Amino acid sequence: MEAAVVSVAHGAMGSLLGKLGDLLTAKYKLLKETRGHIMFLKAELESMYAFLKKISDMEDPDEQDKYWAKEVRELSYDIEDSVTEFMLRVEHKSGSKPHGFKGFVSRSMRLLTTMNTRHQIAKEFEGLKIRVNEVSERRARYKIEDTAKPNNDTTVDLRILALHAETASLVGVTGPRDDLIKLMDEEDVPAHQLKVLSIVGFGGLGKTTLANEIYRKIEGQFQCRAFVSVSQKPNIRKILRTVLSKVGFVPPENTNMEQWEESELISTLQKFLLDKRYFIVVDDIWDAPTWDIIRCGLPENMNGSRVITTTRIETVARACCINNQCEYVYRIKRLSEQDSRRLFFKRIFGLEDACPPHLEEVSTGILKRCGGLPLAIITISSLLASQPNKLKERWEYVRNSLGSNFEVNPSLDGMRQILNLSYINLPHHLKACMLYLGIYPEDHTIDSDGLLRQWIAEGFIGKHHGMDSVDIARSYFNELVNRNMIQPVDTEYNGEVMSCRVHDMMLDLMQHKAREENFITVIDDDIQDLTRQLGKIRRLSLNLDGAIDDGVAESVQLSQARMLARFGTSAYFPPISLFKHLRVLTIDISDGPLLDLNGICHLFLLRYIKIKARGRGVVLPRKIGSVQQLETFEIDAEINSSDGQSLQELPSDIVHLSRLLHLVVRSKVIIPNGIGNMKSLHTLNLFFVPTISAEAIKGLGELTNLTDLGIGCSGMNNDKATLVERGGMEVLRTCLEKLCNLRYLNVWFHNYKLSIYLDPLSQIHACFCHLERFYGSIFSSVPGWIGKLCSLHDLYLGVNEVLEDDIGILAELPSLISLELDIWGTPKNTILIRRSGFPVLKSFTVGCNRMSCLAWEAGAMGKLERLVLRFDAMGWDRYGGVPAGMEHLSSLKEISVDIGGYGARESNTRAAESAVWKAIDLHPGRPVGRVEVRAHAIYGFYDTVHEPEEEEGSP
Repeated sequence: MEAAVVSVAHGAMGSLLGKLGDLLTAKYKLLKETRGHIMFLKAELESMYAFLKKISDMEDPDEQDKYWAKEVRELSYDIEDSVTEFMLRVEHKSGSKPHGFKGFVSRSMRLLTTMNTRHQIAKEFEGLKIRVNEVSERRARYKIEDTAKPNNDTTVDLRILALHAETASLVGVTGPRDDLIKLMDEEDVPAHQLKVLSIVGFGGLGKTTLANEIYRKIEGQFQCRAFVSVSQKPNIRKILRTVLSKVGFVPPENTNMEQWEESELISTLQKFLLDKRYFIVVDDIWDAPTWDIIRCGLPENMNGSRVITTTRIETVARACCINNQCEYVYRIKRLSEQDSRRLFFKRIFGLEDACPPHLEEVSTGILKRCGGLPLAIITISSLLASQPNKLKERWEYVRNSLGSNFEVNPSLDGMRQILNLSYINLPHHLKACMLYLGIYPEDHTIDSDGLLRQWIAEGFIGKHHGMDSVDIARSYFNELVNRNMIQPVDTEYNGEVMSCRVHDMMLDLMQHKAREENFITVIDDDIQDLTRQLGKIRRLSLNLDGAIDDGVAESVQLSQARMLARFGTSAYFPPISLFKHLRVLTIDISDGPLLDLNGICHLFLLRYIKIKARGRGVVLPRKIGSVQQLETFEIDAEINSSDGQSLQELPSDIVHLSRLLHLVVRSKVIIPNGIGNMKSLHTLNLFFVPTISAEAIKGLGELTNLTDLGIGCSGMNNDKATLVERGGMEVLRTCLEKLCNLRYLNVWFHNYKLSIYLDPLSQIHACFCHLERFYGSIFSSVPGWIGKLCSLHDLYLGVNEVLEDDIGILAELPSLISLELDIWGTPKNTILIRRSGFPVLKSFTVGCNRMSCLAWEAGAMGKLERLVLRFDAMGWDRYGGVPAGMEHLSSLKEISVDIGGYGARESNTRAAESAVWKAIDLHPGRPVGRVEVRAHAIYGFYDTVHEPEEEEGSP
């Protein structure tokens, strides 16, 4: 595998040497003098590259060597920027040529301009040669010792599926979890009174893990629940909005919660929770005032509500407890020696007692220095597990690298030392990927697809014959998960991690290392820190809230920045015109005035742009065709004109970006005509059908490189409905049959009445042999072609009815792991799931008006671990009942039930809830249960009239 073109240790040297080689080809028609300069530069820089590779393998290089390596890295960035700019200039000048007399004049002017340009370029390369000479001469004044040994014998693991083990919950958690649940139920405080329990302890002891285990164990006992992280620099409004959203509050129509002040959020939360039994975990509180504000939104009702807080600070823990009830402060303990060994060996060998005799003694020394901290044990065991050979010498090296006093006095520096050991032992190609995570704020949930595309745009991903760059990037991501460098948040049942977080202590290390290497500059709130930066800023992450002085950025040199990330609620945004060499732009903001991004059309090197703006309109340039390097364009924001009018239109010439691979937009955004030109596209989400003509739909069939396609259509009316009625779906079917490389397909139609028009899609003739995930919102019944999808592992289907053979079609899918089935019509017969079929299904979600029509035979769905049921309580007294045969699901670990309460009598709601809990309690496998009645929800079905039932005894 070729090295990445950009890395932490080598700067842009890999990319630069490749471009210098390209410049020597005949295409660029350089002057002889310039070619000589370039040949000198290439030879000199290759020697420097060899030095960078050598020093990057050293455990503790000399300070002079480190300084010279940093100087060479910075030089590589500057030269690469100059070379790239020159190459783009040449490509631009060699574009289309006009004909006739106008063409003669144009060619004559171009010749004069070109000669001037080439002499100018010769001067520029002469200047670069002088700079390289100066650096080389400085290097010659001292010598580097050749005594260092490479410390990295880790091979690249190219497994596509993440092998993340839930190590944090393997040992040492069950006992404390059950003790704390019992404590919250003790009789010294009346059971119906609000109780607040606080977990306190040093970072890395597993406070969040313990709180999460409690949350998962008892969440089903509460009407409303939320798990929210606070962090060291909390955004109170965001925290309150998150709690409101998670407990089930739905704001009135046309209300923007992003603009609410703290007082309005607190008042709304108080009123919403006042009559409910709620359970809320507030994780990672750093000071009492933050808790005091959050506490204002949690009413002291008499419904048996519970709150858990976690913190590192004893005084904060006591402040969180009502009336300073110290018995509700739980001081989390380190793992015992026995639990430490169990966790350590299970992570490395897969078994708790599988340690070879020759490693017993050294493992005892390693565990002693980990001091019983789960994070330290997981980190070190993951490092050792990644080594292909379990050599005693290697383990001894790890033991000797750990601070001997850490087990006595754990501190941030001590933990940083342990985490740093794992970072040092990363292969070079993973170090840049890992440090790049430092751009994200604490507790930020990171979308894996977006992260991988940023890595590619930055040049962190090497090339390998026959492998797609996204697949290589995914393997890098999986390896970081395997090594426990990052924490999975959302994991599919096939093992694919869709989003992740970075532990706050790991984030501290990443940002510390990134500052040392001038890899990333992170500015949190104090924008004045930007003016104090020494040297050139290569990548800039701004996490800003509140008012900011607009003139600050203009006083800072930002033209060399390759990446800009902007997070937070502040209205401030640095002028795009300052970022001349920007490759990556990622925006995740909320609130504020219109964000003017007209300037992106001048960012000729831009490869990746992602805009997520909640409650804030975005102005895009009318044309974007000059950004020919763009590979990813993703926008989740309202698109406006400069005067604030809603446009929802993409730049008109986006269809002519020849390198665009991924186009992701929110629903109802208009994609310009000419989509058939975008033959490079791999991802297209969301192609919104009602906004385009049938002729435009035909262009979809030209995009044969598509692997990920999302098609949307909401409730339609007037003339827009005629597109579907006039045969638009038939055109769409013909196009889909040509897209044989699809891996993910989402056909999203919001209005169930459109199902009659989707029938043509049920007759697709092509077999999507690569399709892994399919979401089809509305069909009359299960399409027969789905039975041919041998690679399908994730399926969502909405159907009006389930015919006799439909379950059999689904049961034969050999790779199906997750199935979600919404049955919109009332079943006429029993839906029987037989013992054969569904060989690997782990998750089954079903929504059905008459849940009593669903039944399992003994031995059915033998691998099923999670069952989700969704139904309405209305009419329970007439045809209600839980599914038959749930007790036959022998592998079941979790049952989750959502009951729609809209229009139902209270007696029916109570009866449905009671029947479900009884069925869960009687299950022989004792699965974890969660039952939630959603008072205003309708799991609506098109043949059911949802008129509220009258209460018994009402006139």
